[in-house]
Amino acid sequence: MEKDVLLRYARLRSGRADAIISRITEGKSVACGKGCAYCCYGVTLWLRKIEVFFLAHSLNRRKPRDRAYFAGKLRRYGNIYERESERVGYRPKSPVKEEDLDTEKLGIIGGLAMNEVPCPFLSEERTCEVYGERPIMCRLTLFSDREVCRKDWENPLAFLWRNEIYPFIEDIKVRFLPVFRREMEKIRVDLGVPESWEKDIVFITDWLRFDPVKKVFYIREDGKRLVP
Repeated sequence: MEKDVLLRYARLRSGRADAIISRITEGKSVACGKGCAYCCYGVTLWLRKIEVFFLAHSLNRRKPRDRAYFAGKLRRYGNIYERESERVGYRPKSPVKEEDLDTEKLGIIGGLAMNEVPCPFLSEERTCEVYGERPIMCRLTLFSDREVCRKDWENPLAFLWRNEIYPFIEDIKVRFLPVFRREMEKIRVDLGVPESWEKDIVFITDWLRFDPVKKVFYIREDGKRLVP
């Protein structure tokens, strides 16, 4: 698969997602903004292959020293996830289909075991280092009250996520997904992007690798090394 075609698809995908979300949330009170990063902790980064490709492209545009810095953050994050997933007893192999992921067990790993572990792309200033290339799940994680998000992060056993935050997100998600999938399916077919790039879900450190000599991120597709 040609890299420029995948990159074009990834960019169109992100742009369409933002446009649809903006339309759906028009008139809604959304409190998310710069520096509010409570949802950026305890994230289990099971992503679609095209999203990992887009993230790798973003990282490879940076200076070699910065790439090595992110490689270290990803490695530490992956090690923590491995440890906690073993403790919970849930570690599916990549790739996996979305319907085969046990979201309840992922919630235990992220929301409880890794509650204070930041996303590897979260800066010290609590901003997203890959904001333009962030996955759809991040774009959909919205809420109307930062104070509720803070309380949920400080005490995940208060069930604020289940009772207040999740229903808000789910309302957006159920309206977003049918439109998004319909539009992107046409774009995907027109561009000739294989379905697996959209359907297959992988854990980020399973599929995103770093070459410490060349200091570039790459992924392996069909047994070949692909540098986005």
